[in-house]
Formats: sequence, C-alpha cells, structure tokens
Amino acid sequence: MKKYLVLALIGFFVSGCSSTITKRFKVITDPPDADVSVVSGVEFKELKYRSPAAITVKIPKDPALAAKAVLEVRKDSYKPKSLALRDIKDGDSLTVTLEKLIRYRLKYRLVAPVQASELRFQDKSISISVSVGEQTFQMSLTNLTSYPMKILWERAEYTDVNSRPYRIMHSGIAYPNRNNLIPDQVVQSGGSVQEAVIPVKNVYMSQQKKGYDLKPLFTLDTEAAAGLKGRTFNLFIPVEVNRQIIPYNFKIAIEDARRE
Repeated sequence: MKKYLVLALIGFFVSGCSSTITKRFKVITDPPDADVSVVSGVEFKELKYRSPAAITVKIPKDPALAAKAVLEVRKDSYKPKSLALRDIKDGDSLTVTLEKLIRYRLKYRLVAPVQASELRFQDKSISISVSVGEQTFQMSLTNLTSYPMKILWERAEYTDVNSRPYRIMHSGIAYPNRNNLIPDQVVQSGGSVQEAVIPVKNVYMSQQKKGYDLKPLFTLDTEAAAGLKGRTFNLFIPVEVNRQIIPYNFKIAIEDARRE
C-alpha cells in the first residue's frame, strides 16, 4: 500500500511540474530603474523586480491560463506597458521602452443659455453650477421656486464634441440599472441636490477591477487632446415645475487645452 502511495505522490509531483514551462530572460528598461512585475505560475503570484532584472518564470501550458501570465513595466510619469510571458522566448534579453506620459488640462466656459467664464447659471427657477471631472460632471442644483421641482432624467442628454447625443444618469442610480428607465428626481422648494452626472455609455464592466468602472469624458493623455480647444458640448437637463417643463440646455465650450 505504501509503495502505491509513494508512486502516486511521485506521479502527482511530476504531473504538477510538467504543467508549466520554465523561462529565463533579462529585462532592461528605457528609462532605467523602472519597476518590473511578473504574474506567473499556476497560482499566479506576483513577483517584483527593479530594472535591469534577471527573471525566471513558470508559465502554465494550458493556453487559457498562459494568457493570464504577464510582465508589466511601470515608472512614474510614463505609460505602463504589459507583455504576455508566452510571447517571450527562453534566454531573451528584452529592452522595454516606455512612452512619456502626456497630460492635458482643459479650461471651460459657459456659452448658453448665457455667456459666462464659470459654469454657473441662475434664473427665477433654478441656481445651478457644474464642474467637469475626469469621468463625471458634478452638478449642484437648487430649486428657487415655491413648488416642488422634478428633474426629468429620462429626457436628459449629453451631446459630445462630435454632436453625438447620449443618455445620462446620476450617481443615485446603480450601475447595473443604467439601461432601465431613470425615475424623475424631486427637489423640494428651496432644496438642493448634488449629483455626479454620467453618460450611460461610459459605464462598463472592467475585467481588471472585476466590477463596474467609468471611461473618461475626454482622452487627455495623447496629443490629440490639443484639438479639443474650441470644441463645444451640451448638457440638457429638463425640469418640471407646477406642470410646466423648462428645457435647460447648457452649452459648454472648451476654451483652452494646455499640456501639463
């Protein structure tokens, strides 16, 4: 019985070892002293190095598992770069060049319903301010009337710089419900609401984060961001007061796009 148990253990050990391929390679980065991390092996443990690095990895033979084995190079102020370990040959000497991170900062002004250097507006019915974040619009709205006010979210829209309209949602709506009917939001007389306003199309399921994430409103990490200067976009926020619908359409211009 002991003989069979020993043979079984040996067979298990050999089978476990043969389920991976061992590779040894060197990594040199440009710029130097970048952080190098490797996720490999059957348990996908992360090992960290500093360039230049001599690396030994075990890559699963199973193609589905091998696809998860990666090498990633990072350094502050540079774009990270990932490489599939299955594409690296045993004995290779790799030079990984990182691109300098480009970042633009945008400046905005209100074009309509009035022209203003700040994204603020007030009439007899509402006082509203908007700020533009990386992924959302932050909106603060106060009901100045003597009646309850309803924000008609299902009719609200965001029209991007290419004149394409999209549904929007607010931060009170759970991401899984974003494609459902968005209920009206009641603001009592003299009351205020603060909401993050999100284009529905920008919500997606991230495999990396294993949950929902948001795409940026504007791509600011390429030179193409300079072309945003002078472009306009719209936030259409209709409200209903005392059975009357007021269609607020806020046209916002990108006054400047500066590289940081």
